[in-house]
Amino acid sequence: MWVNGKPVKSSQLDRGLQFGDGHFTTLTIEQGRIRWWSSHWHRLQDAARQLNSQLPDESAVRELLLDIASSQPDAVVKIIITRGYGSRGYRVTGEPGCNWYVTTAVLSARDTTALSTDFAEFRLACQPHFAGLKTLNRLEQVMLSQERTRRGLDELIVLDNRNTVVEAISSNIFWRVGSQWYTPWLNQAGVAGIVRQRLLADNVLGQVQVCASGPGDISSAEQVFLCNCVLGLRPVATIGHHRMTESFLPEAVQQWWLASKDS
Repeated sequence: MWVNGKPVKSSQLDRGLQFGDGHFTTLTIEQGRIRWWSSHWHRLQDAARQLNSQLPDESAVRELLLDIASSQPDAVVKIIITRGYGSRGYRVTGEPGCNWYVTTAVLSARDTTALSTDFAEFRLACQPHFAGLKTLNRLEQVMLSQERTRRGLDELIVLDNRNTVVEAISSNIFWRVGSQWYTPWLNQAGVAGIVRQRLLADNVLGQVQVCASGPGDISSAEQVFLCNCVLGLRPVATIGHHRMTESFLPEAVQQWWLASKDS
C-alpha cells in the first residue's frame, strides 16, 4: 500500500476511511464542563446498535474528555467511531472491534444574527435505515456547503428527494405558524440532533408538531430558528423572498439554552 506516493508496510485501512463505516458526535466543553454528555453517549449507543458495531468503553472516552476539559475549558470535541481496520471488500471479517478518534477545536463565540436562507437545490436521499443517525457518510453535506457558498447565503433549508423539508446543512429546524411550532419527521433522512432531542423532551416550545412538510408549509412561517450543539441557536430572517415577521429567537428557548448545561 502507498500513502501520498510513499510505500507503507500495512495493507489494511480503517473501514471508516474505506467505506464510511462508522459514526460520530460533536460536543462542546464550556467553562470546563462537558455539555450534555449523557445525550451524546446515547447517540453513539443508538448508532452502534443500528449499524451492528462496537463501542469503546464509556469510562475511557469520558476520562479523555475530562483531561481535555482541564487544559481546554472551552472547546469543540469530535468523537469518531469506526468498525476498525479491514482489507479490501465490504465483508466484515475477524473479531468485532472498533477504532475511536477524538479531535478538538476552539469553541468560537456563537453568532445569533438572523440568517438569510433559501431552499437548497441539492436533495438528500431517503434511507430509513440510517435516518436520524450521524454516520460518516457526509458527502451530501459537502455538496450542500458548496452550494451555500456559490449562492452567497448564510444557510440552506434542505429537502429530501420527495420534496419534504428535513433540516439545514448541519442544524435542525423549527418553525412557527400562529401559536403552533413544527419540526420535520426524520424517519427517511436527516440527523436527529442533540439540541432538537432535548428541546422536544423538555417541552420548551409546548407541544411541537413533528410532521412531514413541504416548502409551501414552511414558507408561511412567522418565526424560524435552527439549532446545533456547536453553532447554538440561530434565528432565520428570510427563506428566499419570504421574510419572517419575527426574526429573533423565542425567549423561552434562549433561557432554556443558557440554563441547560448539565454534563
